[in-house]
Amino acid sequence: MNTPPDTTLAVLRREFPGYRIWLDPVPGRQRFVARRRRPGPGPHTVVTSDPAELRAALAAGTAGPHQPRDALAGPA
Repeated sequence: MNTPPDTTLAVLRREFPGYRIWLDPVPGRQRFVARRRRPGPGPHTVVTSDPAELRAALAAGTAGPHQPRDALAGPA
């Protein structure tokens, strides 16, 4: 069962309020675009047709410049 892109978009927007996230229609598919709202850690812009890839890129960017990204995974 596939989740509709609009539903996925709403969830991503709630998860990452520091980003403006929208759908960019491309013939035959949809691309998710996320652009950071303010200067800070994390990617400035992410473009992908895979919402899981977008989520991973934005989540990895929330670690900040002084915290290793591996720290997001928690203790081993």
